[in-house]
Amino acid sequence: MMHEREDPATWHGAHIVNERELSFVSNAQAKRRARKRQNVIFSVMALVVLVAFVAATLAFTGVLKIGGSSNQLQAQAQPAAVIENPACPEANFAYQDPASFKVRVLNTTTISGLAGKTAEALEKRGFKISATSSGLENYQDRVAVVLAGPHGYAQALTIQRQVPGSEFVYDEKMYGTEVDLALGSGFENLVKERKLNTAPGALTCAGAD
Repeated sequence: MMHEREDPATWHGAHIVNERELSFVSNAQAKRRARKRQNVIFSVMALVVLVAFVAATLAFTGVLKIGGSSNQLQAQAQPAAVIENPACPEANFAYQDPASFKVRVLNTTTISGLAGKTAEALEKRGFKISATSSGLENYQDRVAVVLAGPHGYAQALTIQRQVPGSEFVYDEKMYGTEVDLALGSGFENLVKERKLNTAPGALTCAGAD
């Protein structure tokens, strides 16, 4: 009686995995592992980009201050409600990063181009100029007046340090940390940068002795 010829790819009815099949399985597993690694890498990269974007947005809008000291943050956040004399606070305020707030430069005199030239000089020092205009003629006989609201004391100090002889005037209606610099007939020039005082200090108020 003739025996049926057994399939060389089987052993007692069980399939024998050959070298080619083993290679195919190994390659498939390797590809799956590679895809998993790529997915993990892409996910991490996407998360890093998202965090960087959020941080940049917060820094741009002023919510997040990068490189600022705690004194700067405290001074900036200190509202008039906790200051005994809002019109002329006796507290010391920290010098601020010029790029962290906006300044509007006003010409109260008849000198043509005074606001524009001063704004250009401030921009070279890193300040953000929101606008140049004329107005506030009642301050014409002063050197300069720095106007700010309840959240702009430290910023007003920073601008005041640029203009020798300038005076601070409190304006509760002014928004946020924005500052107005009104140039009078006594204004000559900004203080030289090498002589600029960036230490914390008090404001010099209008009418103060």
